[in-house]
Amino acid sequence: MDTITTVLIGIVILFFILLVLKNIFNLKKFCAICISITLVWVLLLISYFLNIFIDKTIIAILMGHTSLGIFYLWEKKTKEKFKVFRLPLLLTFIFAIYFILESFSLSSLIFIIALWLIFLLIYLFRTNKKFKTFSTKLIECCKKW
Repeated sequence: MDTITTVLIGIVILFFILLVLKNIFNLKKFCAICISITLVWVLLLISYFLNIFIDKTIIAILMGHTSLGIFYLWEKKTKEKFKVFRLPLLLTFIFAIYFILESFSLSSLIFIIALWLIFLLIYLFRTNKKFKTFSTKLIECCKKW
């Protein structure tokens, strides 16, 4: 059996185990899919660092799903005024995954910090007449169509 099939089967098995545990312990704020995917990539990442598992591509895909899930959860729970930080947050997740799987990039870190600072300035001046329209457009960029 190939690697991707094994990983997919592992996710499905974990999903059903976690779904049963969720119902037994009445855990309402618990996503069995999210936890299944996260557990699988964490186990694969540990296996990768122990030179047991070699496929970084599937680890990266699963990590990307988790980071996007965290992003969506943040987006759902955060106040509207903080949604101006969507882009820096998402790019920070991408940077973190790259750092974990590949290497540290000082230029990327500097870029991420600069991006956060720029968006922080936009946030701080969001009520200023000149910046209000721009800030509003940043917040509304991802509204549901």
